[in-house]
Amino acid sequence: MAGATWTGRHGTLDAVADDIARTLGRELGLAGTPATMTLPPESAGVPAGSLLPPRERFSGIPAPTHGFIYADGQQPRPFELRVSIMSGRNGFRRALGMGTLVYAVPLTTSGSARVALRGAVFQGDPRAMDRLNADKALLDKVNALAPAAAAPSGIHRWEVERMVALEPMSQGTVLMLRTLHRVTPSGWTLRSGAVLELAAHLEAALR
Repeated sequence: MAGATWTGRHGTLDAVADDIARTLGRELGLAGTPATMTLPPESAGVPAGSLLPPRERFSGIPAPTHGFIYADGQQPRPFELRVSIMSGRNGFRRALGMGTLVYAVPLTTSGSARVALRGAVFQGDPRAMDRLNADKALLDKVNALAPAAAAPSGIHRWEVERMVALEPMSQGTVLMLRTLHRVTPSGWTLRSGAVLELAAHLEAALR
């Protein structure tokens, strides 16, 4: 578990949810915090009606899933986030840590066919694929946000399947993105600002 761990009386899903809500509010410059809820490990990982896909049965992270935190934000634009919370140990103490983050961000552009990252480029609908792959700055952002692996320590290495896709849904096109938190000098980040910035860049590229 890298960077974001909770132990002792703070090692509960409710405490983690509060920290995630505060972090989202701070990263996005919000006056308040997005609504969050906790979900048990045997659940689908999302509430009914969510844009997010059900949780993966195999996370790629060598730790048991303790539960999920779901966040529903409306500012500065609508988005949903599912955070997988893993259980393990921090030294001799039981601890909770952050696993994968999956974002769903509705886009203002529409499309009838799926476009998804394959390797380092997009594949799918020819028109959308050509526009996205022609934008090097966009591809750099995508590849920075969608790691294939992470090494939180010299001993452990997580293999996480990449997912960046534009999914046509009844509500319109939705950006689906799987990422990991990042450790910063002051703590850790959910990378929410970068994800919403990417959504705006995708919209601009597809207009």
